[in-house]
Amino acid sequence: MGWVQSSWHEVTDVGSGTWIAWAAWAAIALAIITLVFTNHQINRNRRAATEQTRPHVGMLMEPHAADWHVIELVVKNFGRTAAYNVQFAFANPPTVAEYENSTDGYADVAELQLPRELPVLAPGQEWRMVWDSALDRKEIGTGIESRFTGTVNYYDRPEAPRGWRFWERGRPALQTEVVLDWDALPPVQRIELMTTHDLAKREKQKLELLRGLLTYFHYASKETRPEVFRSEIERINKAVAETQDRWRTRQLDAPTDVRLRWSNAEDDLNQHPGQPA
Repeated sequence: MGWVQSSWHEVTDVGSGTWIAWAAWAAIALAIITLVFTNHQINRNRRAATEQTRPHVGMLMEPHAADWHVIELVVKNFGRTAAYNVQFAFANPPTVAEYENSTDGYADVAELQLPRELPVLAPGQEWRMVWDSALDRKEIGTGIESRFTGTVNYYDRPEAPRGWRFWERGRPALQTEVVLDWDALPPVQRIELMTTHDLAKREKQKLELLRGLLTYFHYASKETRPEVFRSEIERINKAVAETQDRWRTRQLDAPTDVRLRWSNAEDDLNQHPGQPA
């Protein structure tokens, strides 16, 4: 306890000048701490305000409004300010099958043609393009990739030359991570359900057509006047001919191998029994 008492006497025996010096140093330290804390709060509030007002550009997949199995690629600015010079970067770019150049049921897989840059996206503005059909993509299966990761890069203001003001900082680059995954879309299961529903609807329409024909035959067969009966027969034959022409036109618009088979069938039908093939 002796050293404690001696230390206390040394502290209490100091002069007023020493106390004033300590008080000054304490005030300086307190002022520095207050300044650092205030600066930290100001920077934090500034970052929060910037985060709330800056542009936020995202890339996502959405079903088409009319054909839900057709998937569109959408780039949208969800922020409160405009985004400038929007660009895309993918280590593995999104792909699409070239259905228009397909042969024998196979299609080449090509890179999806994205724009090099979107000059500006206003708040709430979006850019979209048709990517692919979930129905066709499901038929290809593992022959085409389904997951693509990348980034969307953009700026919060347009590029301006600094000129002689070289000390000014350039505009900061902003970035959003992007994950596009076809396997994560819910329409894959819905496609099968809707396809089954369409088949059932088609069969129902066939029954409705048959019921209409039977009703027509029921009343038309009661006609006793020969000229009216003949006109009804000609009406039916005309409707049959129009239906056959429409069906043949659809067959002619089919792929090449089907069209060739249809041409051979036409030749066979036009040949007389005694005419050589």
